[in-house]
Amino acid sequence: MTLLDVHDLCLEIRNRVRTRRIIDHVSFSVAKGEALGLVGESGCGKSMTARSLMGLLPPGAKLEGEVVFEGSDIVRMSQPELRAYRATKVAMIFQDPRAHTNPVRSIGDFLTEAQCEVGGVKRSVARRRAIALLDSVGIPDGERRLSQYPHQLSGGLLQRVMIASALASDPALLLADEPTTALDVTTQAEVMAILGRLRREHEVALLFITHNLELAAATCDRTAVMYAGRIVEVQKSSALHDRPLHPYTSGLLCSRPSIEHTERRLMVIPGRPVAAYDADDGCAFAPRCAYAEPRCRMERPRDETFDKAAVACHRAAELQGSLPTGYVEAVS
Repeated sequence: MTLLDVHDLCLEIRNRVRTRRIIDHVSFSVAKGEALGLVGESGCGKSMTARSLMGLLPPGAKLEGEVVFEGSDIVRMSQPELRAYRATKVAMIFQDPRAHTNPVRSIGDFLTEAQCEVGGVKRSVARRRAIALLDSVGIPDGERRLSQYPHQLSGGLLQRVMIASALASDPALLLADEPTTALDVTTQAEVMAILGRLRREHEVALLFITHNLELAAATCDRTAVMYAGRIVEVQKSSALHDRPLHPYTSGLLCSRPSIEHTERRLMVIPGRPVAAYDADDGCAFAPRCAYAEPRCRMERPRDETFDKAAVACHRAAELQGSLPTGYVEAVS
């Protein structure tokens, strides 16, 4: 059953000079209880896609297309409807928890305010639930933690508090925007284990934004690859690693270091990443693609389907099964 259906989503933001397109005709869906990974280079539009799903956009932003959640299009919701949607249906875990918690408010205030102000829950009930939520994310002695402030917690503990806060409203969809980036490897594993367990227990759908292809494969049922504000490939995570359909996906996979080839050079995708507003009319990846043809630079590719996978590439059928998936020695 489809929980979230995004179709032809476009986002433009106006600055002092001009209007810039950040998201360019993005379409994807998330089923109830499913985990979808969204990967790509910095600046490709991953975080702004998540913020668009929440309706958390800067002043003057223009959002077009459809974001249908349980039959309701949030693009056309009023402000009261958006507040109710954020308070009860969807929650977001941000990349830097310290930037999204008030340093002069206690952890208890952070976890109970929405329950009391929006949900109408008594403060004593909200505190008991907050303690239970802290325990569920691996933070013992919840009563003492509620009286502490963000600066008194480590980055890993504060990110767990952020997860507990996101789960406080029993959301059907959880948006995780690189929630492990600022954490050490051991804490990353612990946080991801918590997210996986809670997702299964609460049957929460997850949109997981990350740079880490291995983490997306281990966490998500499907993975969507984003480039220059566009989705270029979507398929099952295991299949994407074994059989990429888009040259950009192949380039990302080949750029990973390998413990089996410690003395050899990694493959590098030539050129530089571009934002959606800098992309040409054709395939945005064409200037960096070794397989590009003249039409790739002039005509934008349409999505093609191959065995439940979707890819936007003119040569997808021709290249299917031939793109490298791991270490490729760089040509000097």
